[in-house]
Amino acid sequence: MTKNKDSTMLFNDVFNNVLPFRNLIMRLSKIAKVIHQQGWAEANAGNISIRISALLMPFIRTNGWENYYPYQDWFLVSRTGSRFRDMIDEPEDCLMIIGIDKEEHYFPDTAKPTSEWLCHRKLQEINKNTNVSCLLHTHPTEVIALSHTSVFQNNKKYPQRLNEYLFEVLPEIQLFLPQGIAVVDYAPPGTLELAEKSCESIQDKQALIWEKHGLLVLAENIDIALDLTEVINKAAKLLLIKGRKN
Repeated sequence: MTKNKDSTMLFNDVFNNVLPFRNLIMRLSKIAKVIHQQGWAEANAGNISIRISALLMPFIRTNGWENYYPYQDWFLVSRTGSRFRDMIDEPEDCLMIIGIDKEEHYFPDTAKPTSEWLCHRKLQEINKNTNVSCLLHTHPTEVIALSHTSVFQNNKKYPQRLNEYLFEVLPEIQLFLPQGIAVVDYAPPGTLELAEKSCESIQDKQALIWEKHGLLVLAENIDIALDLTEVINKAAKLLLIKGRKN
């Protein structure tokens, strides 16, 4: 990471002058409220990254700032220690912009990205040439609870079987996730091990259950990311209820 001229101003410049970026921030604050109210982001849990190159680069070119900001990849990322409940009213204090060439450049340069940024960046790189731009990680209660059960533990090496159980209790999940849901064995949060396991497991899927940790979804935008999170957690909840009745 290197420091940048006017690093504290870029976020405000883009927010004040690029309407799609401002709309994105406002939408994020509304979705953060939903996530917080659901209890899916306790304390500073959860994080997000969104590829915003298409929003920033035209603005940078229009202002003739290519020499200041020559980076081709840009991301909006939650800051380390930030809380989704604070993102509701103060999104600008919970988010940062990262520009990437051979190094990472932080805006503002005093901010630090989420501890899961390593995993986000690797998965964003894998999906660079797809329509996936948003990665959302939350702690949905029933998803985590499911990962502690024998249904999960006995089938985590056979995710297709686990998917069949989820499809059985909520058939509509196939409409949202026709490729199914991937699974990752437990690895410490924020580690290279978790990032590597995630990249290995995700393949062509848009959702990944981190054992005893939470859920990561990949989507075209933040609204679809929330849709997928809701659908998966509903299926997990139904499976848990079905298991208790059996």
